Amino acid sequence: MLARLAGATAKRAGEAGKMPNGLTVGVFLFLLIGLGASLAGNQAAAGLADHAVINEVSIDSLVGAGGTEDDWIELYNPTAAAIDLSGWSLQKAAATGGVSSKVALSKTIAANDYFLVVRNNSATSQSLKDAADLLVSSSFSLADDNTIILANDNNNITGSDDPNIVDYVGYGAAALYEGSAAAPAISETKSIARIPAGEDANQNSVDWQTQDNPSPTNSTADDGTIGGTVLLTITPDAVPAQNITSTGAQIVFQVNATGTAFVKYGLDTVYASSTAPEAVAANITKSISLTGLACAATYHYVIYAANSGATENDTTSDAVFTTLPCGITVDSLTMTKSSAKANNQYADGWQWEFNITVWNMNETALKMKFNQWTGAGSLDVGANMQYSVDNGAVWTDILANAAYPAVGTDISGLDNGAGAGRQVKIIVRMKVPVGTAAGYYNSSYGILTE
Repeated sequence: MLARLAGATAKRAGEAGKMPNGLTVGVFLFLLIGLGASLAGNQAAAGLADHAVINEVSIDSLVGAGGTEDDWIELYNPTAAAIDLSGWSLQKAAATGGVSSKVALSKTIAANDYFLVVRNNSATSQSLKDAADLLVSSSFSLADDNTIILANDNNNITGSDDPNIVDYVGYGAAALYEGSAAAPAISETKSIARIPAGEDANQNSVDWQTQDNPSPTNSTADDGTIGGTVLLTITPDAVPAQNITSTGAQIVFQVNATGTAFVKYGLDTVYASSTAPEAVAANITKSISLTGLACAATYHYVIYAANSGATENDTTSDAVFTTLPCGITVDSLTMTKSSAKANNQYADGWQWEFNITVWNMNETALKMKFNQWTGAGSLDVGANMQYSVDNGAVWTDILANAAYPAVGTDISGLDNGAGAGRQVKIIVRMKVPVGTAAGYYNSSYGILTE
C-alpha cells in the first residue's frame, strides 16, 4: 500500500511542474507540504492491535529426524475484552501459495492474555504439550517460508484480501505476507515474535523480530493450572503396511476418537482407489484391507479419519509399500539322484528337490507337469513320475506327458521359511522302465498353483 501511494504522489508532482511560471513557487510549496503529509500519514506506525494477533512462532523440526518437532504458535489478545475462538481456524500456506493445511480453534482468549497452540507430534517435548492451551494434529507441521493465517471461520482463505482474515504473518521467502516485506526467516531453536507483544503496524518486516530465546506463553488461570485439548489424531502402526501379498495388504493404525476411517491408495499420489469407510474405536488398533492389487507394484496410500460428529478429521502423510512378486519363484533345484537303473523301481530311479516360493498366499493347490523325456531313446512321464510336498509321506502321480494332474496337492498348511510368501519344498522322483536304452535324457517341467 505504501508503494502505491508514493507512486501516485510522485505522478502528481510531475504534472504540477507544467503549470504557468507565475504559479510555480506556490504550487511547488503546496506539493512539497502535501507530499510530506502523505508520506507521514502512511508510515508504519506501530500500536496495539484492536483484535487477536499471532504473536510468536517457532519451528523446531527443521533438522528432520534430529529435531524435536516442537512447532508452536502463540496468540495474544491485546484488547480489553475476551475473544471467543470458537469456529476460528489457524491455516498454513506453503511458499508456493495456497492453503496446505488448517486446524480448528476453540476456547476463549481472556483480555490481555495469551493462547498457546502446539503441534501434537510423538516427538514433541512433553513439557511443551503440557503447557499448550490447544494441541493440534501432527499433520499441521510448520516449515521454512510458510504463511500462518488466523481466520475467524473454518474456510480456506482465498487471498490476502479475504474478509475473514484476522491476522497473518509470512516469514522468510513466503509468497504471502502483510505489508511490503516478509518477517525474518525462522532458524532452528529460535522464534520470531512481535516486540512489544500485540503491536501491529500491518507490516510483517516491521512488526516481527528474531528471538534467540523463544518464550512460548500460554493463558493464565486463577488456579495456576494449564491444559490443552487433544484433537482427533491418526497414529499409524510402527509398520503400517502389514500382511503384504502379491494382491493385497493391510493398513494398521489407531485413532484417538470414535468415528470412521478409510484408506485412499493407488500407483501414484492421485490415489485412484479408496476403501469404504469403516467404524473405528478410540485407541483400538484398526486394520483396513486392500485387495485386488497388482503384483510387484509400489502403491501410495493415505489414511483418512473423522470423528463421530464429522466435526474433526485428520489425514496422514503419503506412504508407500510394494506388493510381492507375481506367480512362483524357484529358489533352488537340486538333482539328488543323478543316475538310475532301468528296473522300474522308484528306489533306483532319479530324484530332484525343488525349493520354491509361492507369492500369492491364497493359492493353495500345487500341480506339476513334465514333457516327454528324450535322449538315447524316449521315456514317457505317465505312470513313471511322482511328486511330494511333505517329504514323501504322500505322493501325487503325474499321469501323462505335458499334463498337470486334475487335482492339485494341498499346500495350505505349508510354509518352510520366515520370509514373505509361502516357501515349499517339492521332492520329485522317477522310475525307469525295464528295457529303457542306456544314455543321457532330458526334459522340461512346469509348476502351477491355484
